[in-house]
Amino acid sequence: MKDTKTTILTATLRGIRPILFDRYAGDNKTKLPVMDKFYVTGSGHLVIPVLNVYSLLAAQNTPSVAKRFYGKQARDVALGVMSFVSIEATGDDPLHAQITDADNNPYTLQDSRIEVLQHVARVKDGVPNPKERPMLPTGWKVNLRFEHQENTLLALPCLQTMVEQGGILGLGTFRPIFGRYSVEWI
Repeated sequence: MKDTKTTILTATLRGIRPILFDRYAGDNKTKLPVMDKFYVTGSGHLVIPVLNVYSLLAAQNTPSVAKRFYGKQARDVALGVMSFVSIEATGDDPLHAQITDADNNPYTLQDSRIEVLQHVARVKDGVPNPKERPMLPTGWKVNLRFEHQENTLLALPCLQTMVEQGGILGLGTFRPIFGRYSVEWI
């Protein structure tokens, strides 16, 4: 059996727009207090789940990078991400990327830079749905490690392009208005 070539890339996703959060409570009836809409570690640091990055790149049920940019190839490209790419956060917890500011200071729930955005979302039939979401300012960043196994569905340069295209769509909620980022390959 032929050895598969594996390439490891590390990237910093640096927020070029503020990022909003609206963590799902587990059912559609539960309303979370605004600060509970963040993802938080046991040590109190704010994080982005790595699963959200997979979703941004390859989800089939939302406007992911694969669906938005790859047309008829979307399904194969998404399958390539899910099958041949391992995404991990750098740091203590590989499943949760710590969010820091430009000076590498981690955000916590007590950070004075957190703002609460209040607006109205319109749902089916134009019914107003008041929303409150916590927001981190432009300049946030997360560090991720991408391990790519050589394959026929997703070439390494395509993965890099997808991560960069993800910056157009953004992370978090209410995207692409919020959560946009630029990529710095390390």
